[in-house]
Amino acid sequence: MEKISTELDAIGQYYASTITPDHPGQFMLSAYLKETVDPEMLQEAVNDVMGRLPFLSGCIQPKFFWYHHKLLSTPPQIVWMGDEYVFTDYYNKGDGHALRVLYGERHITVEAIHSVVDGRGMAKVMQTLLGRYFERLGVVFEKGGMIDCAATFAAEEWEDAYVRFYDPSKGRSGRTDKKYPKAYHHKIAKTAPPRVIIKTFNLAEVKGAAKVHGATVSEYMMAQIFSAIAEERNANGCSKPITAMVPVDCRAFFPTKTIRNFVDSVIITMPETDDFSKMIAGLRAQFAEITTEFVQENINEFQSYKNKWRFLPRMVKKWALCHVGDSEEDGLTTTFSSLGKVSLPPEIEARVAHMAFVIDAAEEEMPITYASAATGDTLTLTVTLCTEEDVFVQNLVARMI
Repeated sequence: MEKISTELDAIGQYYASTITPDHPGQFMLSAYLKETVDPEMLQEAVNDVMGRLPFLSGCIQPKFFWYHHKLLSTPPQIVWMGDEYVFTDYYNKGDGHALRVLYGERHITVEAIHSVVDGRGMAKVMQTLLGRYFERLGVVFEKGGMIDCAATFAAEEWEDAYVRFYDPSKGRSGRTDKKYPKAYHHKIAKTAPPRVIIKTFNLAEVKGAAKVHGATVSEYMMAQIFSAIAEERNANGCSKPITAMVPVDCRAFFPTKTIRNFVDSVIITMPETDDFSKMIAGLRAQFAEITTEFVQENINEFQSYKNKWRFLPRMVKKWALCHVGDSEEDGLTTTFSSLGKVSLPPEIEARVAHMAFVIDAAEEEMPITYASAATGDTLTLTVTLCTEEDVFVQNLVARMI
């Protein structure tokens, strides 16, 4: 690639401006294997992936007007992680790679911040990394749908899709922005540094339970999360609404092979009902509002702000974006991010026990967050929480199975 740095996209600018050492904002995708990780082969696979996708090997570079993604000449070196998830501003240390690879005895983890990839982009990186790792171990498989490390770089893989699909002449749905009142926040008796609880379920069983209520797996999981939070809220004598920010993959509406950010979000409000099927119906009605026009409108909004603010100093933009983030916190209870199913060739899928998608939480603003991913026959729910207690999680898990 000719450029040594790339201006971050609209979402990347927002996250680069708002992350702090206390809330580093990273997210991780772990592949738990049925065999021991070979560190030497893993590093060689990382080197190969970074050679094929060189834009992934970079760090955040603040400039006068914007944050940039500066390409680094050396790929990230794998880091021993063990079994604990630790949330730090790793990207401010050493070479500062915004995306790096960690490992434990039996798992491989890709860790990133939103300056370079979103969740779906991370899933593609993981798919590519696992393919190359097992290929180096001698596993033979069909590469249909995979990024082949022997192929050449494709420009679309690094395109700014917000710029490509920005079209202010379209997407005018006529809707007005919803105003969200102050939402319920989890009551934390004793805070603690963020920790992660991982629970696995049989995917077919969860699909069956969801089908009973005419729901998708994600809708079913969200309804169960909302129900568990409502039980806690009601016990606390509170009546504030329960809401969740849910990421939306724009690629589902505007196809692109980009691995960079191309994500939108929507705020979903829990329907106030004790009837689980009615709650599902209320959620489905809200998700049905996520249309091509809705996503187009948000793409236009993201990119138009970036266009209008182009010549403001970066520090002024940083202040403004932090203010926007602070103003949204009161209207949010939590975040639920679902990657859906991460597809792998059968020969590799047979070697993976499950995958875990993990997102950051913040002690004060959002002390509990939720994420999910599936591969093979296993669905994994992860809960990141800033509390020493886990009674709430036990309650949630009991509802799922």
